[in-house]
Amino acid sequence: MSHKSKLPDVFNVEQIIQLFDAMDRPKVAMATALAFFCGLRISEICNMKIEDVDLVKQRLKVVDGKNSRRKFSGYGKDRYVPIPPQLISPLKKWLEIIQGGKWLFPSDKSPDSHIRKKSLGEQFKHTLKQANLLIPEREIEFKTRINGKKQSKIIIRHKYYFHTLRHSYATYLRDKGVDIYTISDLLGHSQVTTTQIYARISDTQRTKAINEAFNHQFSPYPNGYTTPPIQTPQIQNSNPSAQNEKDKLLEIKKLELEVEKLRLLKNQEKEVMCGVD
Repeated sequence: MSHKSKLPDVFNVEQIIQLFDAMDRPKVAMATALAFFCGLRISEICNMKIEDVDLVKQRLKVVDGKNSRRKFSGYGKDRYVPIPPQLISPLKKWLEIIQGGKWLFPSDKSPDSHIRKKSLGEQFKHTLKQANLLIPEREIEFKTRINGKKQSKIIIRHKYYFHTLRHSYATYLRDKGVDIYTISDLLGHSQVTTTQIYARISDTQRTKAINEAFNHQFSPYPNGYTTPPIQTPQIQNSNPSAQNEKDKLLEIKKLELEVEKLRLLKNQEKEVMCGVD
């Protein structure tokens, strides 16, 4: 299967809850929340400054984001991303905990620097393992040189990783009926064709289309016949969105409860965050 035809994996509601249940590091919890609720890339989260968080207008400013022509222009792209109402209170608490400074997610080793992508990725991988979501998908073999000798090395590619949160954000918006152009703008894509993959992932949209197409009564008799039409039973709507609404509310409440722990952990920040930067 080519890279272009492979659909990205996404988290469902139960898995998001599993993730936050397994988290014991406030910094990772807040970074995960921003990735899932705002669709940010891991580099955009690591490089975000406190001044880029506007709680009054409820938006984040993504500065110098990814740009396919960056090597020619020397600069990425800026964009604004709305902050969902459910995330305002947790963000306020997080800003109280870090107490000023420059970076929204400072490094544990040096508060004057931001957390590194590799560090955040490793900490999130630890959370995946704790939540039983570190699922091996395939092995990749590549050649390398160690002490001048050619050797083979195996890397395990897992099903989920930090960028899965961004995929889940886009898929969630598409499931809710947000148009593909708006999603493309929120994600900071240069071309809408890049975003169209989420139209292929959205089961809700496809299920809705099929249900609407078949959700009517059929008659085996052509118009004009005197015999009354025989009505076949209406096909039941299997759209799970109504039930999922309750799950989504549970998800949001769960996030609020998890991030509420930030206030309690304020005086224990150094002990809690003493892992890999």
